[in-house]
Amino acid sequence: MSTEYSHEFNSLLAGEISAVETYDLALKRDFSADLVDMLMRCRDSHSARVDKLVNCVLGSGGTPDESGGAFGAFAQVVQNSQSSAHDALSQLELFEAERLVQYENARSFVPEEVKQVIDTDLLPMQHETHLMVSTALRQINPLPAQ
Repeated sequence: MSTEYSHEFNSLLAGEISAVETYDLALKRDFSADLVDMLMRCRDSHSARVDKLVNCVLGSGGTPDESGGAFGAFAQVVQNSQSSAHDALSQLELFEAERLVQYENARSFVPEEVKQVIDTDLLPMQHETHLMVSTALRQINPLPAQ
């Protein structure tokens, strides 16, 4: 891979580092054991994506970023400002949905080598974590019957 891809991979890496930071903050909340287990699985999934992207940056001859940048600062503000565990879970669901949209949008402008990593690794894992958090949120706060 060429070093020209390291910028794109680092951009994706910052978002995943931020996701791990966000889950670390969320796990400090008072959640049930089932929710803690689900949150840990989501955090571990994002951590695996960090590892994948670090390897991609290194493989492209670049130096991996080590922080979530502006994404990380946002995550901290959002998680620290929530008034309840339910609100924190709602923010996590929104965060997961936004990551999904970011990956979908990135597919249209990144080089083919980066798109392949998105399609093969990142996007399927993102769908999974979004589904887990969305399902947990619906179980806590089910939609009204129609």
